[in-house]
Amino acid sequence: GEAIAINGPLSKAEVRVYSNVTSNVTIHCKSKDDDLGEHVITRLNFYGWSFKVNLVETTLYFCDISTQNGRGVYDIYKARRDANRCHICLWQVEVDGVHGYRDGNNVPDIWFKW
Repeated sequence: GEAIAINGPLSKAEVRVYSNVTSNVTIHCKSKDDDLGEHVITRLNFYGWSFKVNLVETTLYFCDISTQNGRGVYDIYKARRDANRCHICLWQVEVDGVHGYRDGNNVPDIWFKW
């Protein structure tokens, strides 16, 4: 059979960033064309958005994530990395950094350390 991309060009994708830390998480996400603004995520809640992957699969969203445990700016959705990795791309903010999960997997495959 043929392999079918989960999120090929012009498909819809979704990102959700959950907080699993006791302090509030401040998150500010952007792409080349969109500034999603600053949001605060409380423990066990999430911030998320959906979008269409562009035709040439260069869609990129990066987020400035800040907690009392650390801070960093990370590529949260990168079409060439994530198109076959996740339809709903889940991220978990933890004490040691930000963990990313493939669809259907409860073990992170990406870990951005503070």
